[in-house]
Amino acid sequence: MRRMRFTLPLLLLTSPLAFGQKQYTEGACLLLQHQMVQFSAQPNSHNYQSAKREVDNHCQNPIPAPVKNLVLTNIPAKPITVGNVKNNVTTKPANANVAVNAATPPPIAPAPSAPAKPADVLKALFAPVLALLGSMLAMLLLLALVVGLLAYVAGRYAARIKGALGELALHRVLVSELPASYQHYRNLVIPAEKDDFTEVDHLVLSPFGIFVIEVKNYRGWIFGGEKQPQWTVQRFRSKYQFMNPLHQNYKHTEAVKQLLGLSSKDSGSVHPIVAFSLRAEFKFQIPANVMYTELVGDYINRFNQLCFSDDQQRQFSARLNMAKAGKKVLRKLHMQQFDY
Repeated sequence: MRRMRFTLPLLLLTSPLAFGQKQYTEGACLLLQHQMVQFSAQPNSHNYQSAKREVDNHCQNPIPAPVKNLVLTNIPAKPITVGNVKNNVTTKPANANVAVNAATPPPIAPAPSAPAKPADVLKALFAPVLALLGSMLAMLLLLALVVGLLAYVAGRYAARIKGALGELALHRVLVSELPASYQHYRNLVIPAEKDDFTEVDHLVLSPFGIFVIEVKNYRGWIFGGEKQPQWTVQRFRSKYQFMNPLHQNYKHTEAVKQLLGLSSKDSGSVHPIVAFSLRAEFKFQIPANVMYTELVGDYINRFNQLCFSDDQQRQFSARLNMAKAGKKVLRKLHMQQFDY
């Protein structure tokens, strides 16, 4: 209702013949008549009286609406017959381009992008390089950590690792060169005098004697003597001393004699041997029982005089097997004596 109050005067004002002519157009008259119908129930109202007055004054001979030609631009062209020949002539309305242009909205130009900042350009250029440098740095840190860990382990356990490698080399020689009837024991921990313990690197039990072997896996020149308490190993400018292995192995042989209960008569059948790796070079006259690891098998095979009976060998083997079975406990006790 309120919309018609404002719409009708607007149409009357915008009508091309509203000024200078007394008659309204057919469209304006139809709206006035519609308003009269809407307010016919209230003939005394202002809306009804105003619409009736306008119809009586200006709609007696309404102005017809101008006739416009209907333009259809999507109908296909029809062939035109001239005589007996059919020509396909496309008739194009004069205002076709105008209609098409009016129907098609103009293209929207893309908004201009903001200029890139120098910092963003540098970041985009160097991002792959920074990622590569970061991965390389991480790998270098990991490599440094591994090298440091290996250096720590090598520095802390270098002597044990070298000793284990030397003992393994001797084990291969003994297995390959000695008869299968010989019994071979490795890393035996046995009690010594005065509540002490000692560790024997290798022990070979045979009918022709018992061989207690001390292994040294040093590299460099070896200086010493049979009666000297300390021997020296030198490699380039590095030089350090170690206990005379003959004296060290004497303690082992005495512990083996005590463990097996050998009498003074049979004690001569226990033979100490000191084996060095080929990396060592002796700079003094070595005793007969000091040799390279590769010669230990030949040295033991030279002993062919029977020393022990089968019963004695069984007794010795039983005691050595007991020491071997308790090696873990005895080794723990042996290591504890170095902690104090």
